[in-house]
Amino acid sequence: MVSKLRFVFLILLMIPQSIMFWMAFDSPLRGNKYINEIEALSLASALFLILVMPNLVSDWLIGKHLNSMRQLCSRVKQGNYQELLSLPNEARDEEDNIITLMRDMNWMARQIEFREKALRQAVDDLQESRSRMQVMAMTDPLTAIANRRCFFDTLERHFKALVCNYHPISLLIFDVDFFKKVNDNYGHQTGDIVLLELARIIQENSREGDLAARIGGEEYALLLPETDSQQAVVIASRIHKNIANHDFVLNENQHISVTVSIGICTISQFLCYFDKEKLYNYADQALYYSKKVGRNSVSVYDPASHLIHKVA
Repeated sequence: MVSKLRFVFLILLMIPQSIMFWMAFDSPLRGNKYINEIEALSLASALFLILVMPNLVSDWLIGKHLNSMRQLCSRVKQGNYQELLSLPNEARDEEDNIITLMRDMNWMARQIEFREKALRQAVDDLQESRSRMQVMAMTDPLTAIANRRCFFDTLERHFKALVCNYHPISLLIFDVDFFKKVNDNYGHQTGDIVLLELARIIQENSREGDLAARIGGEEYALLLPETDSQQAVVIASRIHKNIANHDFVLNENQHISVTVSIGICTISQFLCYFDKEKLYNYADQALYYSKKVGRNSVSVYDPASHLIHKVA
C-alpha cells in the first residue's frame, strides 16, 4: 500500500514541478537567484512529501481499520455477533490486504457464533439427558413411582432432620396378599396391571410431601414425614379399605379383587437414638405380623414397648 501511495504522490507532486521548470526554462527569470532557490526548495519539499505522506496516509487508513477490528474483537468477547465489519458484499480478485484481513475476521466471528451456539445446545442436551437419567435412576419403570433407591435416599435425607428436630416420622410397608396366585392364574401381564393400580391407589391417598415407592416385587412403602402414629393409622386404614374395595379390571369380562397387608412404625422425637434401619425393620416386622394373623390387615409396631398390635 505504501509503495502505491508513494507512486501516486510522486505523480501528483512532480506534475506541478515539471510545469514550473518548463515555464522558467526559457524565461528571463531562469538565472534569478531567488527563483532557483524557490525551485530547489519546492523540489525538496516535493521529495519530502513523497517520502513522508504515503506513510502518514497509510497509517491513518490502517489505523482506522485497526480500530474497527478492535471494536469487533471487543463485541465478540461480549458475545455480540450481530454487528460485523462493514465491507463490500463480494470480494475482488485484487483486494487490499487489510480488507482481506477484515473479511477473515468477519468469517471468524461467524464461526465463533456458530460454534458457541452448537456448544450451548450440546450443554443443554447433556443437562437434559442427565436430568432424564437421574429421574430414570430414581423411578420404578413399571409403576412410575419412586424406586427402592429413591426411597432409601429420601429416608436417609429426612430421618435425622425430622426425628432429632422434634418431628415424628412414620413408615407404611404394603405387601400384596397371595400375589403369586395372581401371576400363576392370570399371567404376569395381569400382575403388572394389579401393581400399576396399587401404585395409583397409594399415591391418590397420600399427601403432598409423602413419598410412595415400590421397593421390590409386590412390596410398596409410603414414607410419611411429620406424621404421628395415629395419623399414620388413619392413612393406612384408608388405603387398606380402598384397595380391598377396588375392582381390578383385567378385560371387559374379567375382574378380580386383591388385598394387602400393611405394617406401620412411627419414630418420635423421644426416640431419636433410633436409626432409619430400625424404622424400616420395625415396619417390616409389623407387616410380617399382619401376614401371620391372617393377612388383609394393618398392624403397628410400638418402638417404645417393642409390641405389635393389629389395628384393622
